[in-house]
Amino acid sequence: MIKRVLETLFFLNVFVLTFSSLTYACETFENLSNEDVKLFRDKLIEPNADSLDKLFAFEKLACSNNPTIRALAVREGLSKSSDELVRHQILLEAMMQKNRIDIELADGRNLTPNDKKFINSHAGIYSRKVEGRDRSFGCLALHRQGCRSDDAVFIKGDLVEFNRGRITGVFRLSTQNELVGYLKPQANNRYSKIPAVIKLF
Repeated sequence: MIKRVLETLFFLNVFVLTFSSLTYACETFENLSNEDVKLFRDKLIEPNADSLDKLFAFEKLACSNNPTIRALAVREGLSKSSDELVRHQILLEAMMQKNRIDIELADGRNLTPNDKKFINSHAGIYSRKVEGRDRSFGCLALHRQGCRSDDAVFIKGDLVEFNRGRITGVFRLSTQNELVGYLKPQANNRYSKIPAVIKLF
């Protein structure tokens, strides 16, 4: 009973520290002790833990000054959690860690000749460099001028929208912990929706 009360107080303290925004940003990276890492990791993957407790445990791990622990938080969190709130937050963090967006294009039976030319011209992977980030908007800018509606990636829960000029795409977080969807090179009937995947790790 006492242990449960102490754990509740501990995570309430985390709640107070991180309540300002669910799309948090680490003000500084923390040097977590081995005991803290284990405590947060165990809470993150605990099947019956409260959603907010799991979310705050993830946030603490994601703010570790050890990149291996940050990567662990993303992988463990996605592989062990079915909670939508937690998975959506982990997806946001996984995307915010990216320096490039690599979209793997798949051949399909219903592709047009122009689709196939597009795939071949990019050797099967369409890539764009991330030029900036805005967590408050869940946005990765693909242009130096910042997040523009026609030149950015927007993360909205389990949905990711890709916009690069005339090239658009829509992806959703799958049970395999990948973003699965399509990329459409142009908005006309010469191009279709090319099946595509964005790997998170």
